[in-house]
Amino acid sequence: MSGLFIAPWKCPFCVGGIEPGPDGEARERCLHCSGSGLTDDPCGEAERAPRPPGVMRAPCADCAFRRGSPELENQGVQLPDDEPFFCHQGLPVNAFGAYVPVATFRGLPLGAMVCAGWWALKTGEPLPAKPYREIPVTEAQVETAWGHTPSAYAKALEYAKTIAGKTAGPSPDPVHPSASDQATTAPGLDDTRRKED
Repeated sequence: MSGLFIAPWKCPFCVGGIEPGPDGEARERCLHCSGSGLTDDPCGEAERAPRPPGVMRAPCADCAFRRGSPELENQGVQLPDDEPFFCHQGLPVNAFGAYVPVATFRGLPLGAMVCAGWWALKTGEPLPAKPYREIPVTEAQVETAWGHTPSAYAKALEYAKTIAGKTAGPSPDPVHPSASDQATTAPGLDDTRRKED
């Protein structure tokens, strides 16, 4: 089975996949649920299966499935139809306000929790009652996640400060030094010249 399949109900015809006999003794594998004990077709009243541990316990304040969310206001064109939708909680957010997973597999974010609103929609649970509430991403959040200075620039700046103590003066731009600066400050160049001499 390659497509999305959710069995949110305990099978009402068996106990954990085994049909009980008239005397209460276990008989054989349940034909309705193929012995899994769970079903997507309960044929009437049935007990809900436990929520999977990878699904958020409750929708967040800015859940895409809350009334008034940008996603729902846009007729849901950004929401997936036949694949899981993941919550943004805990994911790094970049300077543009986009949530970016650290790892993905076949386009799905590894380690991210499944959205509680999406789960409710797909399993027939009530959707979140409270409307969507915008929670803007602040500059402080971005700086906390990413720092203040790109690491390559910080390393170049540190290197330029080290060279400044050994030469007459550093390049005004440590990331993009001039050709003359490169000739005098490039790492390893002095060693090469010594070998040639």
